[in-house]
Amino acid sequence: MAKRRLEGTPVVCSAIRRPRSAIRRGGAEKGFTLAELVTVCAIIAILAAVALPVARFSLRRQKEIELHDRLRKITDAIDRWHDLMGMANLPNATLRPAQMQALGSEGYPKDLDELLEGIKMSDGKTIRLIRERDLIDPMTGRKEWNTLSTTDDPDTSMSNGDNVFEVHSKSTALALDGKTHYNEW
Repeated sequence: MAKRRLEGTPVVCSAIRRPRSAIRRGGAEKGFTLAELVTVCAIIAILAAVALPVARFSLRRQKEIELHDRLRKITDAIDRWHDLMGMANLPNATLRPAQMQALGSEGYPKDLDELLEGIKMSDGKTIRLIRERDLIDPMTGRKEWNTLSTTDDPDTSMSNGDNVFEVHSKSTALALDGKTHYNEW
């Protein structure tokens, strides 16, 4: 009995025909299509484009917080130096020659390195005022600061070098608030 073929329908041999599940498991059609790869790459690119500015902002904000913290630590160390120099007349304080000279400069340290050395007391204890890593400006990455002395004009940005009364960052970059520069903090 001959099979009757309807017009317009293809004749398919049952030996050639494979079930759909066999096509998915087999060789050449395994993997992703070009359209799927392009779509995934586009989504990743969009996510990266959004995440990069957020990461930069977060890093800069973290540096600003670190700058505030270090400025506070340096200012506290300078104030403590001044307080301890005021106690230099006490019997348990013995000062090095550089520290004796600091008494002539209104009791403030000559430079920031004196804060690292600390103050040696007569009982042999040395009072450390600050750690070396706290003297690194997070904005510049260097151990350099703009300093002002007690005899400087408050509106100046350059010190005469008499002593260290106040510190500012050397970075002139604009802060995240968009109004001030880091060297004005």
